[in-house]
Amino acid sequence: MTDSLIDYIDDELKKLLPNFKWRLVKDSKKKMIELYVTFHVETENDIQVQDALGQNNEPGIVQFEDVLCFYDPAYSHVKPQNYLTAISFDSHAGLEKGYVDAVLRQINLTTKQGMVDLREFLEDDFAGEFKLNWNEKNTDSLIQTMKDTGRYDDTKLKMILEDDQSFFEKLTEDDEHDGVERV
Repeated sequence: MTDSLIDYIDDELKKLLPNFKWRLVKDSKKKMIELYVTFHVETENDIQVQDALGQNNEPGIVQFEDVLCFYDPAYSHVKPQNYLTAISFDSHAGLEKGYVDAVLRQINLTTKQGMVDLREFLEDDFAGEFKLNWNEKNTDSLIQTMKDTGRYDDTKLKMILEDDQSFFEKLTEDDEHDGVERV
């Protein structure tokens, strides 16, 4: 088992078999991980939806994407309103596995409900805009239930990114390549 936050998220999403596709993007300098979630619903070919960038959907399918952000406020200046949810934490201390598990379960529930809501949105001729709704209270309740049932893991997951390699590790790596830099 890994103690890297990004590896843990990736591994757990593979086990969870979510109803959405995902992509993890990490920014080592900002100590930030973004989790992009994408899902789609099938629709009639004549239904057209325009996104925030002015692009129309493909006939017969409407795809939706949103982003969660895990970030260290000491390194990143994140605008939470730009995300479905933005989770701040100390990247050196880490984030508890139980908390991450609850967030991943909540995003799965949120996207399932989002698919239902998106279908309803597509059937409503007067609907203005569609967005996912993150329910922090549900996440908190899930965390409490996990704690009450002894399924909450308080092991810390740290933000381990490529740039966290020490000078000594870099020298050792250079020795493995006979001191020659590979380009």
